[in-house]
Amino acid sequence: MEITFWGVRGSYPVPGPMTVRYGGQTSCVEVRSKDGGCLILDAGTGLRALGQKLARESGGAAGAYHVLLSHVHWDHIQGLPFFEPAYIPGTTIAVYALLTAADELQHVIGGITRHEFFPVPLEAAPAQIQYNEVEPGVRMFIGEFQILPIALNHPFGAVGYRIDAGNTSVAYVSDTAPFTDVLHKQHFLRGLEPLSDDDRATLLQIRADLVNALAKCDTVIYDTHFLPDEYRKFPHYGHSTPDQALEVCAEANVRRLILFHHAPSHGDDVMDLISASYKEKGAALGIDVITSAEGMSLRVGTT
Repeated sequence: MEITFWGVRGSYPVPGPMTVRYGGQTSCVEVRSKDGGCLILDAGTGLRALGQKLARESGGAAGAYHVLLSHVHWDHIQGLPFFEPAYIPGTTIAVYALLTAADELQHVIGGITRHEFFPVPLEAAPAQIQYNEVEPGVRMFIGEFQILPIALNHPFGAVGYRIDAGNTSVAYVSDTAPFTDVLHKQHFLRGLEPLSDDDRATLLQIRADLVNALAKCDTVIYDTHFLPDEYRKFPHYGHSTPDQALEVCAEANVRRLILFHHAPSHGDDVMDLISASYKEKGAALGIDVITSAEGMSLRVGTT
């Protein structure tokens, strides 16, 4: 497989002179199999440029696309109205996500193009958009891809995905908090609510399921939004640190960790320091650590 990063930021886009090397668009990753199959992981603002590339590749012809959403926070869905293939008649776009705060997923996605916010409602686009609910722990198949959704610890719920194809594997783990301080539920946390014994048991189970799902995965893309001191200030935001990602990946015997979902406040100079520091920490654990950057393409495994 090959993975290409079209957006690597979290929270909101920050293109500009301070983010030239690592990029400023929000979450979007393209996964290609050796046989040409394509998956799209998240639909942040990076989806716009990916859509332009896909439309060029198709010569403007209709196609079928699969978009796997981690969750429906703004920074992971804002690119959908700007996805060029959506405006090509005959195109099919299958969107996969948890059923979260809305009765139906299309109410969430369609809401971003209500007439108050956008000139054309998404349902009026020529493409046919299909909405599919995923369930953590229940495998699904898209072409040659075998996909395992994984429950994560994030406000209103999120899922990661392990993807196996061609005798190799990649996992996408964004967004998630660690499994120690806060258990995110289907409501707003007004503060750090004390954890009950049941909460602690749930967190341990989510973490164990994640480690099991990532076992011997070749490459893991992980939410590493915060540095440790930043996380201590905002443990309820639902994001992890590179240290926490390394701990999980070491337990799962992962070969390569890719730092992802960079904080918008981390400009290129800060990202250079993070990249160098965690490259060294990963090497001490036998894990190849790479910091994602917009436009970066990487081979996964040997096939």
